[in-house]
Amino acid sequence: MNIAEVKELLTEISVIDNRKLSEEVAEGWHSILSFMPLEIAREALRLARKDDRINWLEPKHLVSWGREAAFKLDRDKPKDEEVLIGSPTPVCKQHNAPIMICDLCCHSLYKFQEANGSSGLERFAQTEIYA
Repeated sequence: MNIAEVKELLTEISVIDNRKLSEEVAEGWHSILSFMPLEIAREALRLARKDDRINWLEPKHLVSWGREAAFKLDRDKPKDEEVLIGSPTPVCKQHNAPIMICDLCCHSLYKFQEANGSSGLERFAQTEIYA
């Protein structure tokens, strides 16, 4: 967190507790909180404000709540959908099942390959097996 973000955070804090803000106060807080991203500091501030044991907010309170804030933000973040690589498995016409689990269609492909070799197997599958 840079000094401008610390000042922004201190402004949010002063709205509730009417503390006096100065350049020295911002530099003092920055010397303690410079490692913490602003997003985590804001969440730590919310959590610290809910803690009934804290009467006057200090930087140490945000540090102590920082880990929980980071975990909470991570839990609340929407998870990315699984990225699939490649094309989907073809479905057979007759059984409407993926080719790899349709035993009858796999057997038909095997028999064709056994009789004709690999040449024409893909064309046979596309015309006779795949939906």
